[in-house]
Amino acid sequence: MFCAGIAGGMAAAQSDMPPPPPKSKVYYAIDNAALSQGNRASARTVQRMVDSLICNLAQKPTVAQAWAKYVTPSDVVGIKVSASGQATSGTHPEVVDAIARGLIESGVPPRNIIVWDRNIDDLLAAGFRKDTTLYMLQGIDPQNGYDQDAQVSAPVLGKLIWGDSQFGKREGARITDLLSNGDQLSSRSFFAKVLSKSVTKVINVPSMTDSFMTGINGGIVNMTVFNLDNWRRFGQASMDGGSYLSEVYADELVKDKVVLTMMDALVIQYAGGPMPNPNFAVNNFTIFASTDVIAIDATAVRLIDELRKGSKLPSIKPACAWIESGAQLGLGQFSESRTELLRVGVEALR
Repeated sequence: MFCAGIAGGMAAAQSDMPPPPPKSKVYYAIDNAALSQGNRASARTVQRMVDSLICNLAQKPTVAQAWAKYVTPSDVVGIKVSASGQATSGTHPEVVDAIARGLIESGVPPRNIIVWDRNIDDLLAAGFRKDTTLYMLQGIDPQNGYDQDAQVSAPVLGKLIWGDSQFGKREGARITDLLSNGDQLSSRSFFAKVLSKSVTKVINVPSMTDSFMTGINGGIVNMTVFNLDNWRRFGQASMDGGSYLSEVYADELVKDKVVLTMMDALVIQYAGGPMPNPNFAVNNFTIFASTDVIAIDATAVRLIDELRKGSKLPSIKPACAWIESGAQLGLGQFSESRTELLRVGVEALR
């Protein structure tokens, strides 16, 4: 299958100064036909959008060649979605179906494609199906779904509740537990087994949604908060300006597996997230794609803040300090001046 046409500083640096890094490219496809009456996504239009995005991102002429730049037939490819917004503002199943078809076209068998999020009920409420032939669908088992050998430690205590893998396990009671009025506290989190053990490559597919905990529920959050137990402590730290989310993303279990981020912005929810709230959800008819997760998250912050400003809501930027910290960690480029937004065409595809 051939794709549509590919989209296409300082004048001179001093000899002792390295040139600035190239601008990060964030591609986007926009088509008003992407959502039909009733706000159902159009599978055909979304397929064209996803195909064009991947061809432009990979700079390859066909869908198969484009996906083959990032994955091989022997990979177990995870597609990490954001289903907490359910059918209102979660990742649309049509976007994931389009990605899966492209992966299959590049030679990845459906049995090697896993679509997941933390909560299976949210996945089903968002419209994902267990009986699809395109991929395997799964949530994270709160009891057995976390890898006790893949630990994240941070100097932020969290109260363990049901659903955290260490909840109720008090062997060798710690002084913090003894001083916490009976609450079980921990500075440890564990990665989901699907990320640490099952998948070898990840396509990160968040939706463009705000979050009362982390400012936005974007690419970094989708791969960290929703792949960890004892995660609530990171949300509180983000509200206080902490950078832990980007530090967790920098772990090789995350950073080295995520090959690209494709953000579903067919609908933008700019307040009330990450849970669904149709009062603050607007149609946007757009999908973004980049290999720079910081650039795509920073773009999301700017777009969501524009909508919040129009509704006289406070900026989410104070809770998003972790994005700029991620740039300092080398995860991508934060500055708008160092980000190039490139619109792609969706004509003549499929």
